[in-house]
Amino acid sequence: MIKRGDLKKIARIRLREVKALYKSGLFDGAAYLCGYVVEASLKAMICKNLKISKYPDEGEVKHIFTSHDFDRLLLLAGLQKEISLRKDKNLFTNWSLLTKWKPEKRYEIGIYKKEDVKDLLKALEEKRSGFFTWIKKIW
Repeated sequence: MIKRGDLKKIARIRLREVKALYKSGLFDGAAYLCGYVVEASLKAMICKNLKISKYPDEGEVKHIFTSHDFDRLLLLAGLQKEISLRKDKNLFTNWSLLTKWKPEKRYEIGIYKKEDVKDLLKALEEKRSGFFTWIKKIW
């Protein structure tokens, strides 16, 4: 099991790695790590929502919590309504872009271009409506 605080650190580190890969022109890797920024953030929020210190990805509940499905993680985090009913529609638009990520894409080469990663970074870090910008305020 991983601690909630460590999940937050992982999300921040993965974002720094995304930027380094982006600057190096390694767009597939950068896009792939964007997904892990979202996943680690949501898992930290799930810990907060459930009032637990470590993410429950072992034992009897493993099948519930071991997931890369952002919509499932959003539900477990208790944020499904908040993200879809928020007055700021740009957050939902950014979320929708990020949910196109799938872990299986790690086996594909040349699928992401510079502009794709730029859009993913914007979806994460947009000043008012970026997913990561938003979730850091509440996790």
